[in-house]
Amino acid sequence: MCDHDRGRLWGVDLCGPLMVVDAQSRRAWTSEPDGLGLFELAGAGWTGTLPAGVTVANTTTEWAGVRWIQVLAPLPSNAADRRVLLAHEAWHRAQNALGLAAAPSNCAHLEAERARVLMRLEFRALGIALRSANRGRRQAAQEALMLRAARLSEFAGAAEQEAALDRNEGLAAYTGVKLGVTDNPDMYAARLLDRYDRHQALARSYAYATGPAYGLLLDDFRPNWRRELGRAAPAELLIETLQLRSWTPAQLRRASDRYGGAAVAAEEQARAAEQRVRIAELRQRFEGGPRLELPLQNMEMEFDPNAVTPLDGLGNYYSTLVVRDAWGELRALEGALISSDFRRLVVRAPGPGGMSGPGWTLALGPRYHLLGPDVAGIFRIVEIPADAPADVPPT
Repeated sequence: MCDHDRGRLWGVDLCGPLMVVDAQSRRAWTSEPDGLGLFELAGAGWTGTLPAGVTVANTTTEWAGVRWIQVLAPLPSNAADRRVLLAHEAWHRAQNALGLAAAPSNCAHLEAERARVLMRLEFRALGIALRSANRGRRQAAQEALMLRAARLSEFAGAAEQEAALDRNEGLAAYTGVKLGVTDNPDMYAARLLDRYDRHQALARSYAYATGPAYGLLLDDFRPNWRRELGRAAPAELLIETLQLRSWTPAQLRRASDRYGGAAVAAEEQARAAEQRVRIAELRQRFEGGPRLELPLQNMEMEFDPNAVTPLDGLGNYYSTLVVRDAWGELRALEGALISSDFRRLVVRAPGPGGMSGPGWTLALGPRYHLLGPDVAGIFRIVEIPADAPADVPPT
């Protein structure tokens, strides 16, 4: 893929050191030797075991003096899916050099029933656009943009939050499809939208579906868009290109009807009723009671973007989560909460000593000490000064 691209897509070479890791055993294959000499030459690469504390995920990771493209084993058996994954993560490794560094995004509004209806209709319009040509392609693309604009207009702050995810995961997903799919990328992207149509958790994952769609449509309507991106989201450039200025309620209703709006609304109404029960239970778990609270300063995360639930006023609930920060590592296999400002990590019901609880464990670094519980049942950590006597506990 890199040899074929030669830096043409983004103006930089996306090639880089590659690491394929088994998450359970931490055994890894690398495309080049590590800087510590821990891996051994084995055929067309090097193999070894990643030390504890090194992030294991589909991500970019710094280890042994090298910035790696990291993907999890087993790799997808389908060749196109495998290439899409590798190109996606290769873009993430290069995004800082492109001036497209990731920014925090909290699309909590996509848990709302109305927002999900409009997002799903946008998916469907984009899918039709990708499957169409000429006038039909333009009309469906304009309707997708209209549905998007209607959603953003109804939820305060939504435009800024979605733009951040669009420029991070959306551009990575587009790059994956653009470089990874050699046979009809439009159809591949359309089928991706189909798979996300009934997705239960859109807040951190929708851009994996819309990113390729908007990028491929821009390739058609505005081929030089990547050079003109600036601080805009790709959809904003498409709005400008297709000259979408305003719409009437009647136009919005017709677009909704065209893409099955009544059925989507009924499905989302039923989902919302079920989700209210689930969110009430999660709020009860995390709004009070005994808990461990950890500060976040320079964290690395391992999580499933398809299993993130926004809790209004509290943050985002992650069904599974591994976080590493200066204080050590927390592994939560039965849920954890990160505050909306990404400054605080919360897990519930610490056991005696506060180092573990239901489905989670905490491993502290040598310069940190656990304090608590206080009168509210909260455990916190404190950093021990380097010059503190070893036999005097912190207070």
